[in-house]
Formats: sequence, C-alpha cells, structure tokens
Amino acid sequence: MEATSKAPTLRRPSMPEVVKSAVRALEILELFDRFQRPVSVGEVIADLGYPQSSTSALLRSMVKVGYLTYDVRNRTFVPTSRVALLGGCFGDPFLQEGPVLNAARRLMERTNVSVGVGRRNGGRVQWLHAVACGELKPGDVYGAPASLMRSGVGLSLLASMDVNLAKGLIHRLNSEAESIDEIVPPADLMTRIAQIRRDGYALAQEGGITMLGAVAPIAITDEPVALALVDPTGHLADHAEEMFAIMVEELAALEPNPPSQTVAFRRPATVSTVPCVQPDRIAAHG
Repeated sequence: MEATSKAPTLRRPSMPEVVKSAVRALEILELFDRFQRPVSVGEVIADLGYPQSSTSALLRSMVKVGYLTYDVRNRTFVPTSRVALLGGCFGDPFLQEGPVLNAARRLMERTNVSVGVGRRNGGRVQWLHAVACGELKPGDVYGAPASLMRSGVGLSLLASMDVNLAKGLIHRLNSEAESIDEIVPPADLMTRIAQIRRDGYALAQEGGITMLGAVAPIAITDEPVALALVDPTGHLADHAEEMFAIMVEELAALEPNPPSQTVAFRRPATVSTVPCVQPDRIAAHG
C-alpha cells in the first residue's frame, strides 16, 4: 500500500543508557500513533532510522506476541486491540471516554486550536494524546517543540513541581545541554515559574509555535498531566484572552468537586519566549 503522505518526523531527544530493543518496540508503537494508519517496514526504517535486519525481526516478534498484525497483501503492519487495552487498569483519565481526553476534544472544538495532552518524563515532555484540527495532524502536535524549559506545556509542568526539585532539574538540564543556545539562566526561569504559579498557566512561543499550557487536576501514576493549546498560525496569540477563559472552564470541569459558580477569568498577560523576565505583551491586548 502506497503511503498518501509522510507524517512529520518527531525529533527525539538523545536517550540515556537504555536497552535498545525495548525502546525501539515502544517507539514503533508511538510511530503508529503519529501516522495513524498501517505502515510498512520501509517506513519504520525511514522514520526511525533503525537497521533493516533488526527492524524486520522486531516487527515479526511484535506480531508473534500479539501487539501487531501483518497484512500480507499490502505488506504493512498495524497494532492490534491489545495495544489499545494497555494501561486501562490505571483508571479512567486515560480511557478513550475518560474526562481528560473528553476535555481535550471539547477544548479543541471550542477554540478551533489543536490540543495536546502531555506529562513530564524525566527531563523531557512526553505527549500522551493529540487532538488536531484545521491543517494540523496529530503528528504535527506530537512533533511540536515541547522542551520543559521553553514550551508552554513544559513550563506548566515544571511550575507544578516542588521548587527545590524544579531548581535541581533546571541545573541538570542546563548541564546536559548540547549547545549554549539551549541553556536557560536559572534565575530567569525561576522568575518565570513564579509567574506561572501565580497565573496558573504558561503562555510561550518556541520554534514558531505558540502554546498555552496548564496542568490538569488529574495525575497518572502521581505525575501531573497538562493540556496545551498548540498553534503555529498566530490565531492563539491574537485571541489569547478568549482561549484562556475557555481553558479555565474546561480545567474546572475536571475538578473532583467543581465549583458551582463560573470560574473567575484571569487575563493572559504575555506571550513569552524563555529566558524571559519581562516578556513583551501581546500587541492585540496590550
């Protein structure tokens, strides 16, 4: 089967010392989530850069243990229902009809902006789910810049951490930076985090993407989860106040005991880049 389009390649950060075969199996499953269609062994190799022989062997193994099925006619692989059932024992928030995913869909429908659901995984953001609209596809959301120290989703998750733990993580991430451009002054970042803690939200630009991130009142395995509006068009920045109010309402609906009154509106004061001690105001709302 010929691929109609090539999904955006997700820029994967350098991995710590890991068992390669385990990581590759998981990355293959994530690839299906990005492509959202059957894929061939050649597409797996092209997208993930794996050796041909070991990739073929790994895909065959995943078929044998029941996580993939192979279409002989089209020479493509696709996940089985077993993959969809994994993680169901951890509770409702991440079932298909759970409150977090429903909130993400409602947020997309009400704002006409794509939405990502992410969590912190060590020193990086891991996207868990994406709801895309317009010309964007889920793969575009998964591939959006989402560093812990620069993006709206990453900053919101960083601000949810204990202050001392956040400081330690910031120093570690700076020490592991591959270039000086990736280093963020800790004092500047802690000032930004203090602002996010006051506002409850992080609004930032990175790599041409405007992202409005906020932590949901639901965690998975004790790790906070954030919802983020992801927009490359400028629409989010131009309508930040409206988007912000809608996000507040959707997050309030996730509270175990949501308030009966309308959630108070808080103005999004900035679209910022990091480091940012005194960020520029949004021109349309200055």
